[in-house]
Amino acid sequence: MVVLMTFLVVLSGCGNDAASLTATVQAVSGKVEIRQTAAAAFKDAAVNDAVKAGGIVKTGEESFANLVINGQGTVEIKSDSMFELEPGKDYVAQNSGMAIYKIEKNKGGFKVKSPQGVTCVLGTRFMVRILDNMTVVGVEEGKVSFTGNNGETRTVEAKQKIIADDKEIRLSPTPFDAAGDSFNYLKIDGKWVPKE
Repeated sequence: MVVLMTFLVVLSGCGNDAASLTATVQAVSGKVEIRQTAAAAFKDAAVNDAVKAGGIVKTGEESFANLVINGQGTVEIKSDSMFELEPGKDYVAQNSGMAIYKIEKNKGGFKVKSPQGVTCVLGTRFMVRILDNMTVVGVEEGKVSFTGNNGETRTVEAKQKIIADDKEIRLSPTPFDAAGDSFNYLKIDGKWVPKE
């Protein structure tokens, strides 16, 4: 499964019309909740629920949600994750957990913001995973660019993955495998870290 995250950095050639970012729930399993605005309470998500600008989808333990991002593609949000369509922004935000994105080729591009930077794509299938002060971006097909909060930009090609923390972005020595990579993490001293 592929997880995709959106990062907050304005990259030339990779921006959406902020008003157009909406989504529709395609499937849910387990505890999945939606909050449409900051003032609203979370409610159980159901198939065909709309997620509007400002909306947040969060998944519980052993849960997932599939969303269609209107005009962009799909995202599969894995367990213990949070996905947000920030109002007035040209990106989606993934604040925790893992998501797999399949973005259709388009001229406008698509961005995912994470705590360590922004992933920008024009059409690809990729994963974004947030683990204790780091973001892992793996590409199954196509390529993405990742810009860290420090301004460093890296291109990630198919079958590659990068690991970004607050100090650096490094290419992983192990190739990215969409089928198994979402399980290639260990919990050490209470923190999730990639197996290397």
